[in-house]
This record gives sequence, C-alpha cells and structure tokens, in this order.
Amino acid sequence: MSPTSLGQSGDPRVPSYAYIAKPLVKAYSSAVPGKRKGVATLFIGEWAKILDEPVPQAGPVHIKFRGGDGYVDAGDLSRQRLLEIFFVDVDQGDSILIQTPDDRRVLIDGGQGGEALEFIENKYRLDKPENFIDFEAVVATHSDIDHTLGLVKILGHPKIAVKRFYHNGLFRRAKPSPDPGPVKDKRVSGLEDDPGLPGNPRLTEDMIKIVEAARAAKDNLPGVVKQMNRLPRWQGGVEMPPGDRFVFKRLEAADGFLPPFESGSSHFSIEVLWPRAALTGGKLSYPSYGAVDKTVNGNSIVLRLRYGRCKILMTGDLNTRAMDDLLASYTGGPVGARGASVVDADVYKAAHHGSQDFNIKFLQAVKPDVAVISSGDSGYDKHGHPRAVLMGTITRYSKTEKPAVFCTELAACYSRLSPEELRGFRDGTAQIYERSIKGIVHLRSDGERLYLGTVHGRKPPEESLANVNWKWDIWPREK
Repeated sequence: MSPTSLGQSGDPRVPSYAYIAKPLVKAYSSAVPGKRKGVATLFIGEWAKILDEPVPQAGPVHIKFRGGDGYVDAGDLSRQRLLEIFFVDVDQGDSILIQTPDDRRVLIDGGQGGEALEFIENKYRLDKPENFIDFEAVVATHSDIDHTLGLVKILGHPKIAVKRFYHNGLFRRAKPSPDPGPVKDKRVSGLEDDPGLPGNPRLTEDMIKIVEAARAAKDNLPGVVKQMNRLPRWQGGVEMPPGDRFVFKRLEAADGFLPPFESGSSHFSIEVLWPRAALTGGKLSYPSYGAVDKTVNGNSIVLRLRYGRCKILMTGDLNTRAMDDLLASYTGGPVGARGASVVDADVYKAAHHGSQDFNIKFLQAVKPDVAVISSGDSGYDKHGHPRAVLMGTITRYSKTEKPAVFCTELAACYSRLSPEELRGFRDGTAQIYERSIKGIVHLRSDGERLYLGTVHGRKPPEESLANVNWKWDIWPREK
C-alpha cells in the first residue's frame, strides 16, 4: 500500500486514523459542492479520524480533527505519519517537543513556567482519565532556569512516563561551593551524573527541585507504564529502558547519540555534538568560559536530528567561544573528514534566544534554510532578544533563495480585554491584554519534504490547540 492510499491503517490500535498529506488542506462543512463552507485549514501531518465506513478511496471523506469535523478529498489524506516538532512558546526560554513518525517522544528543555506542561496536557488530552503519555527522553540542555524549571512538574506528573532524563552535568551550586564547579587551567570540573548522591556539594534551591523531580520521575515510571499497557492504544507498545530502570545521566559528545535514537538501520537519529569532556588531572572537565553564566551556557547540550535527508540543529544557549570550540573539536578528530559539516542543518534552532553572542563561522557551517528563535519577555524587555544583528545574519548563508526566520515571540498574538472583562480588575479603567494565540512554531517532515509554519487569524475557541479557520504562514521545501 502506498503512503498516499487510504486502504487499511498499518496500526491495528488506531485503524481509522490518517494524516493530512498536503501543505495546507481545507476542510468543508459538507461533501456537496456549492453547499459547503470552509470549517478548518489543516496543516500537513495533522491527524484525521476517518468517520466513513467503508473507507472511501476517492472523493470526499468525512473526518474528525482536533476541534471539529468536516470533509476533505481522499487524495489529501495519507496513512504515513510524519515527523512533528513543536517549538513551544514559553516566553523567555526554550522548550522543544519532538514526536517521531513511529510515535515516540522527546522533550528538550521546559521553559521556566507552566507553558510547556500546559502544551503537553492539551496536546495529549491528559485531562481525560484514560490518557497517558510517555517520553523516551527528556533533555535539559543546561541548568539555566528558563530551560529547566518548567521541567519540574513534567518530570513528576502522574500521567507522564519519563524513561530517561539527560543533562550536561553542570549543576548550579550554592556558596561557598565553587559554582558550577572547580575551575583550573581554564577547565571546569565537578561533572555529575546524579548530584543528589550523599557527599555532593549543596545545590541551589532550583537545582534541588530538578533533582527531586528526577526522583519523582523514577518513582512514577513503573506505575505509569503499567497503566498505559492496560489500555488498547498502548497494548504491548510501551517498553521500559534497558534493565527496566529510569536513566538519570550526564550527556556529552562522547555518547555519540541520544538514546534510544542511535544511528543504524533506521533513517532517524539524534546526534550529540556538544559539550565535549576531557580528562584533566584525573577528572572529567569542560571548557571554562570565564563568567559562570558563560560557562554554563557554553556547555549546553547540542543535538542534531536527522530524518531522511532533513537535519535539524538544536543548540541550547551556545555562545561564540563555545561555537569556536565545537567546530575545532571536529577538525582532525574522529569525524574530521566532515569538518565543519558536522553542524550543517536545514533548520537551525537559534542559540540563546537570538542573542548577539554568535559566531559568523558557525553560521557559515550550519547554512540553515530556516531558523527558529525561541524568545519572549513576560515583564520588562531586559534581554532584548532576538537581537537585530542576529536576525539580519542568521540565514545569510542559506542554501536556498528564500530562507525563513520564525520566532515564537513574533508569532504570539495579544488582544485587549473588553470593558466587561475589565470590570473584575480594579475600577475597570486599566488596560489589560491576554495572549490570544500561542507563538508555537510547527515543523513537519517525511524525510524528504520539510515544512514549518505558524498560525494567525481570529481568536481560537476554548480548546487552545483546536484546528479552526487559521491562516497559516508556512515555509515549504518540496522534493
């Protein structure tokens, strides 16, 4: 059966599901031409539950989608599931949700507040008693709270099974301990797999929260997996990590790949490119970049996802000096034949929210066709991200004539509250705005084609992720 034919689903657990096969597909209220209106605009890769029985192989098909139902042409549907990546709008911070074509999930960072958890709860409808979800891995690229603090409630959530939690090993320490570790000869040591073990230096309060959340994830895992495997959708499909044990571990370039997404027969993998530890004075260490924040950011976990011929580079809060070191570490090394191409990517998740602390040589090596910037300020604009020079330079070395830059902060929309809505605030004269559209950047790929998009248009319904008549701003790359 070809991916574009409907036939029967290849997944017996969800026999009536298909996916949108074209960049943008209009769903209509009726199957009868001339007596229908558009009820939704669906982005490629969106799920569609087929309501017709038997399944039509041509003509209009009645489908249910998130937020409603309508009719699309059979040629607009496919049984092939795509790679989905969501760059979640978490204000100032990072959070990236990866949903693989074989229905596995990875979360990279979680922002500082509750936005990432809210997105996960909404997307997977965890408000329903029978719904659970599992993550093969959760990665904290580094210990800044705008990347890690939002992970606390996710790791400890009673309906989320986290199998592996990875970090870069540099946990912020409370004084008088050296923060984030002892520095000697421009190297920082004190790298930890599990900083909660007895005798380790006392951590900051925020780091203690992260470690305690990892303990909660470990305790939750067997019970959540057991509950999932009782349900028809997950029957026999949720596996524990090797040894049936939760993994809490430092991740670095020597690991090669993010488990369980190693390179092999599959054409999907996630490479670990940075940080790179060295043995100095009998201790593992990373480069020190002077100030604590520079050292913490510069040793962010850098990942490159490969799916078919599509590559997505995710760089945490990498800075200029670290970009130099990353490129230099692969010159003449075990992958020296690739040289700077080790960071070559179609999509570049910009380092450090669009900071001006970037390296031209690095961008020349990445050559991104599309850049995604995760930024935002819920109070005063104290960071000024994204910076103008970065915005003007980030796709300068693109391989395409029409590169694109998406930014979560620019994609978010706000609306003024009405006088009636304002009556509950003071005397009703204050001007207050609410976020009416989340600034989520959506990515879809089948390993050949690659699409990114954001929505704009009218205020959404109560269900924030529902498909309505959005207008989509998309960047396409055809075969």
